[in-house]
Amino acid sequence: MKSTLIPVNIDFCGREEEQERLQDIITYPKARTLVVYGRRRIGKTELLEQTFRKRNLVKFEGIEGKSEAEQMSHVLSLLAELCDEPLLKKLAVSSWTEIFKLIAEQVSEGPWTLYFEELQWLAAYKGDFVAELKYVWDNHFRHNNELIIILCGSSPSFMINQVTHSKALYNRSLFELPIHEFHLNDAQQFMPNYTAHDVMDAILSVGGIPEYLQWLKEDGSVFLSLCQQAFRSGSPFFGETDRIFVSSLANNEHYEKIVRFLAKNRFATRAEIATAIKMSTGGSLTNLLQDLELCGFIRKFVPYHLKQDSLLARYHINDAYLQFYFKFIEPIKARIASGEFDKDPTKALAIDDYRKWLGFSFERFCRRYAYVIARILGFYAIDYEFGAYFSRKAVGEQPGYQIDLLFDRKDRVFTICEIKYLQSKVDTSVIEAMERKIQLFPNPKGYRIQRVLICNHGATESLVNRAYFDRIITLEDLFEPHHW
Repeated sequence: MKSTLIPVNIDFCGREEEQERLQDIITYPKARTLVVYGRRRIGKTELLEQTFRKRNLVKFEGIEGKSEAEQMSHVLSLLAELCDEPLLKKLAVSSWTEIFKLIAEQVSEGPWTLYFEELQWLAAYKGDFVAELKYVWDNHFRHNNELIIILCGSSPSFMINQVTHSKALYNRSLFELPIHEFHLNDAQQFMPNYTAHDVMDAILSVGGIPEYLQWLKEDGSVFLSLCQQAFRSGSPFFGETDRIFVSSLANNEHYEKIVRFLAKNRFATRAEIATAIKMSTGGSLTNLLQDLELCGFIRKFVPYHLKQDSLLARYHINDAYLQFYFKFIEPIKARIASGEFDKDPTKALAIDDYRKWLGFSFERFCRRYAYVIARILGFYAIDYEFGAYFSRKAVGEQPGYQIDLLFDRKDRVFTICEIKYLQSKVDTSVIEAMERKIQLFPNPKGYRIQRVLICNHGATESLVNRAYFDRIITLEDLFEPHHW
């Protein structure tokens, strides 16, 4: 059987930690299965192809929207081409078991890698694929100690619930590798000709998604590229949302309804979401929210001192691109489609609104990477809890009251963070706002309060001289490689 020819990508960069883990799997002394998942455009395919390209890689890819029978026929057709056996295309099969047996005959010896891409489509969102793979694994595949089977999908909820949690593959040399967004250092390496502020603007706008960042490198300026790629008719960011929901989730209108509602609100409770999409707060909603969280599209955050099932728990959009799409693209979608902004797409994005929105995105970024903040502040090794802080009492006295990020540390310190993403240095006016928040914070344990300012351009000299904040964290600190 011929292997799939994968050319070298000389521009491939980043993913050092993931490549180290994959090398450990390559050297594992027995047949093994690797489950890889991550949202669309995250770079799963490029990572796997570049890592395994020299290892007799054979790739079978699912097709969007096809039935299970059509997927089987497609795989059989690919197998016929690789084996140079045209008659295989005409073979009538009724189960994955039959196809797996045919493949097993071709990879019984040697360092083969079977790579099943877009598994949720191959399996038609059903568990039969994995159940039948288990039988052929036990009786055929596992006898080749050099064999690696990769099950890869862009629907994290399907991959976790139907594959990694499946009893069929339990205790069968199963490895799991979730692929996350680029960290700041990976993104900076990917965009070497851009400043830290440019890279941070890109991350806050569309997330650390390699393909999206590539689109933002088209016109020299991140802002200009963003407008070019979002507000011209047929531009990639314009049509990406529909593809995301198709590739990551089975067809269910409630997924997009939830995301669309959260896009109109900085955050919302479970009850508010249920009311908005006209659904009860029972198990069905729980499953929908969990699926969206597993895909990384939304995120649940709870006041640090409360349990995860607290009624004060809030949800917000976690995916930066979806935040941008529903805020700036979706409201003028018809105008974009008509070509109104094709000649000057920057007219579609009010710079002041965009900069204000980046501030909210930066708050979410800091909460998401709170462990990096803890490393910068030097208490990462100390046990701590963290999160936003809000309470009914505080909100009642000061509507909109929220502490952006708070650490409850076992060394008897509350670290309270004020987060600002501005176009200039933060001045002394921040002190009054910070003091109001601290006064409403109950400090139930009587701990010492550490005041921290996290900002992009730093603080004015007058603010520094006031010595109000115990520490001021800037982009220079956030981009330090050893903090990640």
